[in-house]
Amino acid sequence: MLPTTEQINCLRLIMTENIGPITYGQLISYYGSATEAITHLPDLASRGGSKKKISVAPLSVVEKQFKIAEEKNVRLLFKQEVSYPKLLAQIPDSPPVLFTLGNLSAFNKKAIAVVGTRNASVNGKALARKIAFDLAEKGYQVVSGLAHGIDRAAHVGAMASDKAPTTTAVLGTAVDEIYPIENKDIYEQIMATGCLISEFPFGSVLTPQNFPRRNRIISGLTLGTLVIEAQERSGSLITAREAASQGREVFAVPGSPVDPRSSGPNRLIREGATLVSNADDVVECIENLGTLKLKDFQKTADYHQILPDEETLSNARQIVWNSLGTDPVSVDTLIQETGLEARFINIILVELSLAGRLEHHPGNRVSMIYRME
Repeated sequence: MLPTTEQINCLRLIMTENIGPITYGQLISYYGSATEAITHLPDLASRGGSKKKISVAPLSVVEKQFKIAEEKNVRLLFKQEVSYPKLLAQIPDSPPVLFTLGNLSAFNKKAIAVVGTRNASVNGKALARKIAFDLAEKGYQVVSGLAHGIDRAAHVGAMASDKAPTTTAVLGTAVDEIYPIENKDIYEQIMATGCLISEFPFGSVLTPQNFPRRNRIISGLTLGTLVIEAQERSGSLITAREAASQGREVFAVPGSPVDPRSSGPNRLIREGATLVSNADDVVECIENLGTLKLKDFQKTADYHQILPDEETLSNARQIVWNSLGTDPVSVDTLIQETGLEARFINIILVELSLAGRLEHHPGNRVSMIYRME
């Protein structure tokens, strides 16, 4: 575990305005600790073009978070700690801190995400329960989002196995809030036998944007995502596409072309997802990944980048500013087109983020919120 002072400053850092998971990771990478990074925020924001002083999260607000966590037996798991889920640590926008309730040994098991529509058919829910149970029996952890329909069925199916911990629920609310409230029964079961996690601090306001953010964690924790019944424009399809962008496997159960709930899985299959009908199909594909790919996933995140000198950075800054527009562009493309080293690009993007001038998009893409003339 990190020292208490560093834990406090990690939470202060991620709760500070204009700092998201990617900017947080870069700051830790360059400065080695949240404690050190906080001292550099005003200067970085100023170099990014900010006209106002950056407001760091107050110590009192963060201390209250730790007090609530202690009262509710919630463990805060920071990305720099060795106990942080290794698979999740690999994605560029992995949460700097996870608020966790339950059995953390769940993270030591290979995991599969099982997701789908809230308005699931009887057959769809039965299949989700069956596949989840069989995956749990084969030693896999089942990860889902504690929603109605397929999510609930997957959690219930996994918990029917006696090989606990068998399931993890990723929440779109703070970890101590139950949404939807109708799932209070399985929330309590998962807390007792599995694991509940959230990246949202206590007291966070529930917004529609919470759920796409949650979905990247569902896919990021797992080796693959299975979609059972989902419309084409749905959160489950977002999770599947997040999985693909993260280099994970995507599985889908096909269905009738006249049922809108089958349109999502059917489209995924057309786009290259693996067609499956049972847990054996999923396990066979995962086991065929081979040990090399699994070992690659276990590498720890790189937290060591060397800061460029200011003279070199000053020349690079204008090149990057001129190369960015309001249309999203991948960071890799930006590196290729400018010919600048990644460490130059990354720190300049941090400056722009802290100044409130940069927006981060899925797929490690960025765009300017406005341009300074």
